[in-house]
Amino acid sequence: MSEPLKSTHVRLSAEAHKVLSAIADIEEKDNAEMARLILEEALLGRVHMLILTARRYNSVGLRG
Repeated sequence: MSEPLKSTHVRLSAEAHKVLSAIADIEEKDNAEMARLILEEALLGRVHMLILTARRYNSVGLRG
């Protein structure tokens, strides 16, 4: 059983919306589902990068 999804509303520029629509068409998904997948991928990638960066700082004795 998957976790319930949380609702978030975003506004995109016209250019970003066109790109989202094109990607969604290619992937055969609606815009909302494609936006969710892209946003999750970006957020999880960003937090992973931040965790790795924090570990590197800690390993050389820097805190912040």
